[in-house]
Amino acid sequence: MITSVKKLLPLTLLYCLLSYGQDMAQEQYNVFDDSIGIENTGLYQGKVYLEKYRTINERVHFYKGVDFFPGSVLYDGQWYYDLDIKYDVYDDEVLLRLVTEAGGGTMQLLKEYLESFVLDGEHFVKILEEDAPLLSEHGFYAISMEGTFFTLYTKYTKRSFDKKDRRFLYYEFLDGPSEYALYYKDLYHPFNSKNEVIQLFPELKKEIKDFYALARRQSKADPDGFKISLAKRIELLISRTRNTEQE
Repeated sequence: MITSVKKLLPLTLLYCLLSYGQDMAQEQYNVFDDSIGIENTGLYQGKVYLEKYRTINERVHFYKGVDFFPGSVLYDGQWYYDLDIKYDVYDDEVLLRLVTEAGGGTMQLLKEYLESFVLDGEHFVKILEEDAPLLSEHGFYAISMEGTFFTLYTKYTKRSFDKKDRRFLYYEFLDGPSEYALYYKDLYHPFNSKNEVIQLFPELKKEIKDFYALARRQSKADPDGFKISLAKRIELLISRTRNTEQE
């Protein structure tokens, strides 16, 4: 019988579980869950979800819309696969669609147990304030780029607007500005403004300024893509510098 791992696993190990040998681990856990009924596993520690926001269009507080997506969660030290989940960006909560012999519904997973999740192929991890005191925002960040020297994380945000018609109050949510963090030299650093990037890599000040000037349009039209491109550029420059020093 497979038992839950109660100890928090290092982030690098979590990623390895996803990228290497995942099929074998997934099959083992699925057999275990099927044998006892997933509603009797540790995953079913949560609370019934009640929708707080009345919406009438596609401008919702969920990531990628109101639909559930295939996903996995690392919950109380154990991975659970083949789930239907969705991510409430505005409240930073993950919801699970329940399907049991007794019926169905939606459960809000307890954030203190939820360490990481994969939604529609995108990997999110929880970054806590005590682990990242330099960041202004904490909670679930998407892993946007992993390099040899650092990892780029993106925290999506939503802005809410109250709307009224003749009958009732409803809400609309628009994408807000993302927050970016770079895990570099064993610390999480803010990676939002040009000044923050230059402070992290002062030796690349000229190259960073040049990149901002050349990609000005992308930085406004697609800020998430711009930050990924910037991180990849810095990764390449560091790699070239290291190789030159070794010659």
